[in-house]
Amino acid sequence: MARLERGVLTLSLAGLLGLAGWASWLDGKAWLAQHLIAHAWQTTLDQGAPQRPWPWADTWPLARLTTPAGETLYVLESTSGEALAFGPGRLAGGIGSDQALTLAGHRDTHFAFLQTLNPGQPFAVQLADGSQQHFQISRQQVINSQQHPLHIPRDDQQLILITCYPFGALTPGGPLRYVVTATSAPTSNAANNHAEQ
Repeated sequence: MARLERGVLTLSLAGLLGLAGWASWLDGKAWLAQHLIAHAWQTTLDQGAPQRPWPWADTWPLARLTTPAGETLYVLESTSGEALAFGPGRLAGGIGSDQALTLAGHRDTHFAFLQTLNPGQPFAVQLADGSQQHFQISRQQVINSQQHPLHIPRDDQQLILITCYPFGALTPGGPLRYVVTATSAPTSNAANNHAEQ
């Protein structure tokens, strides 16, 4: 009996170590991916052409978003499941378009901060040519995507951020979307300093 207990204990310990190793691998991979994306963004700014963060990547950074809290997020050119694992993605508009720059992200990772925003808070977006656009939150709403399809306005002076809702849902998916709309804001030294930090 003692031998069986030792065997079960050994298997349990090996399983726990395997899970810890897997979690460490995922964290390390996410950390490395963010550094590679940041490097690809800097190379894009320096060379003026999109750069993939790794040779087999199916996306590339096309903008840098600075949140009201000063956090930097690299916006990727895709909203595929693979791309959204690494950062918010461009859904539509912006960058040479007359439509609002519309970004999507996961509610439990990159866009989790959306639930803490307030009207009037600033965002900054740096484009691949180095230019900066400044926005202020003007509206936050929950929409049912089955009843009201997303309409992307023809207004290149808007930034729209979309994620699934509710934020604390135990299962992903569902028809509800949390939509934050920000409108173009005048630039000031204070906004520029905040965006560059």
